[in-house]
Amino acid sequence: MALSLSLATQIGAMFVMIFVGFLLVRKSVLSLRDCNALSRIVLYVSGPCAIINAFQLTISENKVKGFLLAIFVAIGIHILFMAMTALLGRIFHFSPIEKASLIYSNCGNLIIPLVILIMNQKMVFYCSAYMIVQIVLIWTHCKSLISQKQDFDLKAILSNINMIAIGVGVLLFILQIHLPVLITSAFTSMTNLMGPLCMFVAGMLLAGIDLKKAHNKRAYLVVFLRLIVLPFMVALIFIFSGLYKVLPNARSILMISLLAASAPAASTVTQFAQIYDHQPFEASVINVLSLLLCIITMPLLNMFYMSLT
Repeated sequence: MALSLSLATQIGAMFVMIFVGFLLVRKSVLSLRDCNALSRIVLYVSGPCAIINAFQLTISENKVKGFLLAIFVAIGIHILFMAMTALLGRIFHFSPIEKASLIYSNCGNLIIPLVILIMNQKMVFYCSAYMIVQIVLIWTHCKSLISQKQDFDLKAILSNINMIAIGVGVLLFILQIHLPVLITSAFTSMTNLMGPLCMFVAGMLLAGIDLKKAHNKRAYLVVFLRLIVLPFMVALIFIFSGLYKVLPNARSILMISLLAASAPAASTVTQFAQIYDHQPFEASVINVLSLLLCIITMPLLNMFYMSLT
């Protein structure tokens, strides 16, 4: 219960930051063009620093098993989401953007700061497992889904900045190379920028959307499935399979996986929609609505999982 309340508090604090970002644009202190610079700081500085720092651990059998569990669970979640999207698509006839929004979540920019705040920096180690699986699928399945072209972009996967950071982190972890305190301290400070900057960008983007046009039933349907139905299925599987008992820290690892699975729609979906000119407004609406409503759904799902495990 305490962890769920902490999660709700931290998400609430993030929404205060979103409101600040919203005001910065509405009061003309910043413009929408400034979002690009802030996003690049998160993408190329804060995110990689958080990931590399998370791998600065003493290697142990339990940590390796925990990481492999997180990988296995992430693969399972994506298979489940793809299968359910295909099944529900027979009823609701989802567009490619809607399918991608259902399957892929904002497991990096939102979840990493949350995990640091409600757990600790080192637990980002397990966040990266979910990110590995999603990055590979984003640049293969998701890209093909939206572009309507079947291609495998290996270069995009390997050159992804988060994948590079994970590769560096894994190498340091395996070789047990511990960075100097000067470096880890600087990385920690840059990591701390991640949460506020991400929320400022979200608020700034929200300020640029006509909220009157954002109300459509399809978007609410997709958001309902993304934030409630699909992650609730994941929580039930975690609870009734007994998977949370397989390792001493499995309960916490699965909680991180559940947070990633219940996060808002991935911002990458919106970016692909803009690149390929495929329903960019619809993608933005789903992204913003899911971000606004997750303040309610994520703590409730977390509370449900924690109370039954």
